[in-house]
Amino acid sequence: MIKKRLNIICSIICLLFFVLISNAQNSPSKDFIVSAQAHTGYIISHRSNMAHLIKGHVFGGEINYTFKTDGEKAWQQIHNYPELGLCAMHLELSNPDQLGSFNAIYPYANLRVNGFDKKVAFNLRIGMGLAYLTKSFDRLENHKNNAIGSHLNGFVNLRFGAAIKINKAWRIETGVGLSHASNGAIKTPNLGLNIATFNLGVGYTFGDKNYKLKRSDSIPVVKKRWVPSLVAVWGIKELETPGGAKYNAFGLQLNVHRVLGHKTKLGLGVEMAYNEATKKVWEDDSVYSPKFGDIVQAGGKVSYEYTIHRVSLPIEFGMYFYKKQAFNGAFFHRIGMRYKITKHLFANVTLLTHWAKADYFEWGLGYQL
Repeated sequence: MIKKRLNIICSIICLLFFVLISNAQNSPSKDFIVSAQAHTGYIISHRSNMAHLIKGHVFGGEINYTFKTDGEKAWQQIHNYPELGLCAMHLELSNPDQLGSFNAIYPYANLRVNGFDKKVAFNLRIGMGLAYLTKSFDRLENHKNNAIGSHLNGFVNLRFGAAIKINKAWRIETGVGLSHASNGAIKTPNLGLNIATFNLGVGYTFGDKNYKLKRSDSIPVVKKRWVPSLVAVWGIKELETPGGAKYNAFGLQLNVHRVLGHKTKLGLGVEMAYNEATKKVWEDDSVYSPKFGDIVQAGGKVSYEYTIHRVSLPIEFGMYFYKKQAFNGAFFHRIGMRYKITKHLFANVTLLTHWAKADYFEWGLGYQL
C-alpha cells in the first residue's frame, strides 16, 4: 500500500515538474527556477503521550517555484541576493487512520550562507504558510489523535540546504529541515506535529542563466538607534477538553528595540494580557470568583528580530512578574512575523507559547516611532 502511494506521488510530482518546464519554455524572458524534491523523515515525539501516533517513516515530495533577486532593490543586496519562492508540499505520515496525509503551501526565502554564485551554495530557508491534514481529532471516529484538532493549521518550515550546480541550467537541491504544524489552540487537542525530513531533488533555471547582478555603492547606512513601539493583539483558543467553548485573549505590548543594522534588532519590552480561558480554569478549580486583577498578567521580555525588507521575524523570551494564577507557569515565548505597512504602522501575527506548549495565535497591529 505504501509503495503504491509512493509511486503515485512520484508520478504526480514528475508530471507537474515537466508540465511546468514545457510551459515555461514558451516564456524565455522569465527568470525563475522550478524544482521537484523528494522527502523522507520522521515525526518527532515531543510529548510522550503522542508516541502511539508514530508508526513509520514520513515520505513525500514538493514542487517549488523560485525566483532570483538581482539587487534591483537595496535590501536584496543587503541580504546577498536571496531567492524567494512558493512551495507546495505533500507528505504521507505512515498512519492513514489517525494522521492521514500532510499538505502544505507556503512562501519562503532562501537566505544565502556562503556568498553568491558558488558551485555549492548553502542557504537557510525560512517559510510560513498553511498546512492541511486529512485526519484530525474526532471524539467518535478518531479519538486517538491527540496531536491535531483541526484540518487547517498554521505552518512553519526551517531548512538548511544546498544547491549544487550541474551546469548553467540544472542544479541538485538537497537539505535537512524541520516542519511544524499547529492551530494555536483555536481547536483542541493541539500538541502539534514536528516533522524532520531530508530532501533531495533537481531544479531547472529559466530565463537569464548568466544571472547579471546589480551592485550599488550607495546603500544607505543604518544608524544605531532605539525604536519604541506599541502592539495591540487579540487571539482565540479552546481549553483542553475538545469541542468546548472558545475564549478570547487580549494583549498590549510596549517594546523598545535597538537597531544594530539592516538585518538585526535587539529589544526589551513589557506587556499585559487578559485571557478569558484563564478565568474559566480558575472558576473550575476554585469556589472563589476571580476578579479582573486576578486574571490579568504582566511580564517582561527580551527579544531578537531578523529583518528582511518590510518583514521582521521576532523571537521573544519572557517572564511574568505579575501573575496570580499558576496556569501555564512563569515563562512565556513568542515567535512569528511582523509586516511593515507604512513607516510607522505594522501588522502582527505571532504565536504565544509556554515552553513547548502553544497557547494561541496573536493577531494585531502595532505602531512604531
